Amino acid sequence: MVVYKPQIGSQKHHTIYLLLKPLTMKIIYSKRILLILTLLFSAVVSKAQQTDELLNLLIKKNLVSQQDADSLRSELALKEQAKRDKDKANQHILGIGSKALQISGLVQTRYQGFEQKGSINSFDLRRIRLILSGNVTDSWSYYTQTEFGGTGVKLVDAYAAYKLADYLKFSAGQFKIPFSLESLTGDAQLEFIDRSQVIEALASRSKDVIGNQQGRDIGIQITGSFVKVDDRYLFDYSLGIFNGSGYDVTTDNNDHKDFGGRLAFHPIKGLDLGTSLYSGEDIATGKTVTQARNRYGFDGRYVLGALSVTAEYAHGTDASVKKDGWFLQAGYFVIPQIQVVAKYDTYDPNKVITTDRAKIYTGGVNFVFNKWSKLAVNYLDRREETAVQVKNNIFEAQLQVAF
Repeated sequence: MVVYKPQIGSQKHHTIYLLLKPLTMKIIYSKRILLILTLLFSAVVSKAQQTDELLNLLIKKNLVSQQDADSLRSELALKEQAKRDKDKANQHILGIGSKALQISGLVQTRYQGFEQKGSINSFDLRRIRLILSGNVTDSWSYYTQTEFGGTGVKLVDAYAAYKLADYLKFSAGQFKIPFSLESLTGDAQLEFIDRSQVIEALASRSKDVIGNQQGRDIGIQITGSFVKVDDRYLFDYSLGIFNGSGYDVTTDNNDHKDFGGRLAFHPIKGLDLGTSLYSGEDIATGKTVTQARNRYGFDGRYVLGALSVTAEYAHGTDASVKKDGWFLQAGYFVIPQIQVVAKYDTYDPNKVITTDRAKIYTGGVNFVFNKWSKLAVNYLDRREETAVQVKNNIFEAQLQVAF
């Protein structure tokens, strides 16, 4: 760029200089802006370290101020984070026909090492789930989940839903009964490999009198959320009527229909408080006549940053036998990829008998590789209130991939 300079003593030339000076400054300024934009474009597509180096160079050349450079760094960081969030939200979801069909799944491979004599240490394919779901319209949706692991193929979930509003949604089919926070928590989202003793016994799972129904039944249900504050609802509710015979069955085993309900309260962000109720009459495994099967429970969970604390109590009555139990657990992410967890779990299968309560102390570590895969390692120290203690502690490890 050639800058015109007037000759000394020339009024005409001096006038021309005054006229050309602003134009010359604009050209120089425009070149600087072009240089800055070029460098910033390169910075956007480069790594963060290169971005800092380029901005530092611009500061050194007095092309940008320190304040402007800091502002640009913040803006670029926000855009990069937004891009990562968008990528994560769209990752590992196969969509066919817009939102009409979404395919997802879960694979869990487990190893168990038993201290008790006679128990065989082994690997097993604990869960192999395939989920098909979608929104046919803004109001109508469906959800199906099939289990391919274990002893054979089983239909775990299958229901259709109609959403009238946030406060009212109707569901019909096979799904989880609205009882217990831990039972309603998805298998892939659990902080421990196993659920608590009391939940396995009182929420239609492995130790329930009606057999292991995976916490599910066939029926109808209404759910919803109400009283919105800022961006969250204060209350969630679920009310349902069920066969009471469990999941993946073709017929009911009695005329009586069971009732289940749950109310959750979220007073502050990160805090969830809930209460559940179940009332029914069912034929227990190995029995031929119906008997009362009633439950109630309370639960709470608080998440603050890397720390999570969860507690739950449940009480049940099967025929005339009263039983109860509770657990308290905590988890803490030492770093985003490693979570240490600890749990105290106690259950009494018969309140009349004083020597049958069992306690389990569990410690573990979760290695979270990414959003869809993790390795969980647990050690269970089991203690029963019996005259003779049985050495039945367990070491478990489970690799999980959920997509």
